[in-house]
Amino acid sequence: MRFTGFILLLFAVSCSLWEYEDPSTPNENEVPETYLSLIASDTIFAHLDSLTGEIIYAIDEEPTPGMVWDTLTYAFTTITTSKQQLHWWGEDKDGDIIGYKYKWSSDSTWTFTTEEEGLFYVPIRTDLDVFSFEVKAIDNDSLEDATPAKLTVPIRNSHPEISFRYRSNPFVNDINSDTSLTFPTRTFVWDVTDQDGIETITDIYYALDDTCDTCWTQLDAAAYSSITLTGIETGYHRFYVKAKDIAGAESEIIYFPDETNANETGFWRVMPIKGEVLLIDDFMQDSQNNAQSWYKSVLDTILGVNQYSVWEIGGELPYSSSDVSANLKYFNKVIWYTAYTGGETYHEAGSSILNYIIGGGHLLLNAPELKDSTFTWFPLKDASVINPSGRLLSGTKLESQVSDSLDLVLTSLVAIRVKEFTPDSSQFSSIKSLYNVEEADSSDEWTGSPNVCSIGRFQISPTEESGKVALFSIPFHNGSTPILNGSKSFIDYLINEEFSE
Repeated sequence: MRFTGFILLLFAVSCSLWEYEDPSTPNENEVPETYLSLIASDTIFAHLDSLTGEIIYAIDEEPTPGMVWDTLTYAFTTITTSKQQLHWWGEDKDGDIIGYKYKWSSDSTWTFTTEEEGLFYVPIRTDLDVFSFEVKAIDNDSLEDATPAKLTVPIRNSHPEISFRYRSNPFVNDINSDTSLTFPTRTFVWDVTDQDGIETITDIYYALDDTCDTCWTQLDAAAYSSITLTGIETGYHRFYVKAKDIAGAESEIIYFPDETNANETGFWRVMPIKGEVLLIDDFMQDSQNNAQSWYKSVLDTILGVNQYSVWEIGGELPYSSSDVSANLKYFNKVIWYTAYTGGETYHEAGSSILNYIIGGGHLLLNAPELKDSTFTWFPLKDASVINPSGRLLSGTKLESQVSDSLDLVLTSLVAIRVKEFTPDSSQFSSIKSLYNVEEADSSDEWTGSPNVCSIGRFQISPTEESGKVALFSIPFHNGSTPILNGSKSFIDYLINEEFSE
């Protein structure tokens, strides 16, 4: 009997140690299981109000007696923003996961996806709200997890932030002044951000000079990242702007000028439009404005005192090209002079200059050295330096191709390389030379009689031409003294004859 019992005992042990389930027998068709993960921050505590049955939350503070970590079933016990990055996965013992269905508590239907992660912007409408997210796996037998993975997320709305686009407001170092001078058009550009996602920012509000309740103008945040003010009254002004999100939270108000910003100008003054002629000072190196004073004296004689306007650009054009175009279009005629030894900005204004001329405006650009000769507003066939030594001697004559009475003579040395040029006549409806350097002799560096000033216009339609554009490649002024004797007569001729046809 002992032996038998011994054998029976061995049998029992052998069964438990060595017997396996028959792999040929499949598992029953089981539903998949789903798992969900999230990373968040900022602790929240909650407890159930025994009188109202409501969940009470305490944000970023130590819990009071009775508060617990997790009052809600499956609650995530930290506050997050409405921007949620969620990850999920599924497992199926008898097959494969082919996809998932997910739904936020704010959704009415499930959404199918084959992804295992998603970036969501929960549509928060109040300062603090609670949302739940559910996701369930689907296997290759079309079976769905009967108990979806669920996460309850307390979400606190974050305030939007707004700032002016970098360098969209002038820097003191760019204009050598603490006052920004503009004409009655000014564009303001901003950037907005929100931890909840930029999609939650619904409105932009701006105001001029006053922030009273009725002073703000509302803009659609999705449609506007800038505003161009027109018809601004002359004098000193301040611009205000703020953002508002879908939950009603507002950003701080930013403004220009901001006296606390040491880099930007502390004042903004709008200048009146005077006359039909605009003098543009694009000669930042002339810090004493000697060239500007000379040009103004010329225009005082031709047009009368205060019968024209002056725009001193400094080192940077306005951030928005629409402001450049607006400044030009206030006037019928423009005299634009540039730096003697570089630093000019007219290159960046090419599209605005072209639009101005196409629109019927007349422009003279005095551009020494012609560093860039790829002008759409004045197409060139070629250009080359006429004085490789960098010296053009006093006494050199520029011969007018219109009238001997308009001949010009250099009264001092030109100590920069200047260029002759040939306009691309195929691009103009009409083009003519206004000045050639006198015929070269054996002591000159150039050959022949180089062209240094031409004027032309474009064909807009079969019956319409553009305004006239003139390019002059020898400077009128070097920042210390006038260089061309007779240039006053030429500017008079240009304004009252060429630009009046």
